[in-house]
Amino acid sequence: MNDATGYFHNSSVIYNPYYRYPELGRYLGYDQNLVNAQMSNCYCKKSFLRVLNTCDAGFDVEINEIVMAENLKMKDFTRYVQFTPGAYKVKIYESGEPKTLIFESNIDIERNLTYTGAIAADETNPADICILIIPEAKENAITGPMSALRLANLVSDAPQLELATSDGTVLFSGVDYGDVSDNVAVPSGRYTLTLNEKRNKNAVKSLNADFAPRMHYTLFLTGKYGDNSDVNIIIPEDGVNYLELC
Repeated sequence: MNDATGYFHNSSVIYNPYYRYPELGRYLGYDQNLVNAQMSNCYCKKSFLRVLNTCDAGFDVEINEIVMAENLKMKDFTRYVQFTPGAYKVKIYESGEPKTLIFESNIDIERNLTYTGAIAADETNPADICILIIPEAKENAITGPMSALRLANLVSDAPQLELATSDGTVLFSGVDYGDVSDNVAVPSGRYTLTLNEKRNKNAVKSLNADFAPRMHYTLFLTGKYGDNSDVNIIIPEDGVNYLELC
């Protein structure tokens, strides 16, 4: 049950609805060792990967000669493609003719996971690009009318940022460029979210979002920061919500 504070009670324990994992799991009596055992007994020979472009250019993307995208625009995703776990070579070309290879790298795909490969500015040289392979593991602790959120910061030139709800609750703070936060469990429902500069609380971006029960979402921060800032928050569903995994 819950009281006027909006907190849920279990005996003498007060449950903060914004607990991060694994605190949520401990509150629910969830044993991480059981999940590790489940994964070790999983014999799935498949995983899934999609590509997101966060750069202001169009790209063609190939993985082991599989064409993942042609002229993939900024803020666009490919569909998930199923892969057998293993090592793969990613090649990214500038769209158009002649076909110019601008990035090449090897990636490893583990079993029983979904991934987003985010094309982003290289941290050491923003004129170059890189691809960040972000796994989307399912949090089996999530139950009832709760949703799992996490933040991926792909805005290379921004100061430290924080994302807060309309009641002032800070969900994410100080997530550096190229990093992905831990999951945060929130009550499912509609939210007004505001992205602020952490130091002076200046608002950068606001949006409304609706999070469904037992669903996982990654909030991707993309775009440019500066005098003519154009920062975006993209909130697709994670593939673990609907793809066939253990």
